[in-house]
Amino acid sequence: MAKRTLHIPANMAGLRLDQALTALVPDLSRRGARALIQAGAVYLGGRRCRTASKFVQAGVQVGLEESLHRRQRAALVDISILWEGEGILALDKPAGVPFAPTRSAVEGSVLHALARRLGRPMNQLHPVHRLDTPTSGVVLVALTAKAAGFLGDALVQGRVRKTYLAWAASTPGPPEGEWTWPLSSVEGGRVRVDVDGRPATSLYRILDTRGGESLLELRPLTGRTHQLRAHCAAARCPIVGDKAYGGPLTAHRALLHAWRIVFPLPGGGEQAVEAPVPEDMKREQLAGSR
Repeated sequence: MAKRTLHIPANMAGLRLDQALTALVPDLSRRGARALIQAGAVYLGGRRCRTASKFVQAGVQVGLEESLHRRQRAALVDISILWEGEGILALDKPAGVPFAPTRSAVEGSVLHALARRLGRPMNQLHPVHRLDTPTSGVVLVALTAKAAGFLGDALVQGRVRKTYLAWAASTPGPPEGEWTWPLSSVEGGRVRVDVDGRPATSLYRILDTRGGESLLELRPLTGRTHQLRAHCAAARCPIVGDKAYGGPLTAHRALLHAWRIVFPLPGGGEQAVEAPVPEDMKREQLAGSR
């Protein structure tokens, strides 16, 4: 856990901790400082401090967990809208940023960033589906309850088609196929293959192989939690960087990218949206593989 170490100068003695932190970190808002303090990401004199109103003294050391601060910055800076229409937004979610608020990222989520960008309360945003924190790529958010209900029904009916790209640590058997292992939840937020679990189906296709790794195109036909990650692990080709499912730690995150989504529109017809492949997913073979 990397910490940034700061010191309270004499002219800040007597300030509240959230005020001092805002003054010491130029890109941190007062609200953001309070969120980090409440999340337990700030240390005062070597001890975790969750009290934003605590007065600070000159020379005292302030520690800031960099990972949470980076998540806030990423959520506020890197969210981009790929497509907008009929009360629906397609967003490009950065890797490493939570989609929704969590205990460890009170403010730095995609939904917080979108609410700020649109100038709307967050409760007026309607997530249609989600992506895991490590996963990058396209995700849908509705701006009205009506649009959310329409897309929710479309998801249940299988009318929303998603395509992912992933780097796997090895190569599945046949060059393409179907995985139909049922999944159930286990402790720690993970899932596992379980004959008594919920049905889950994923299609895969090998796009390329290089250096013992394979570039996979993955299409989930169901929407279970961690479905693609668990299915890849069960097929003995865990996703590179996916520590939770046995992937080799040769990347800083699980190399899974929600590349393309096709969904129906309330007014008729379909819309396809693609998210640019992020730099950490790019390898020279990627461009010529599809």
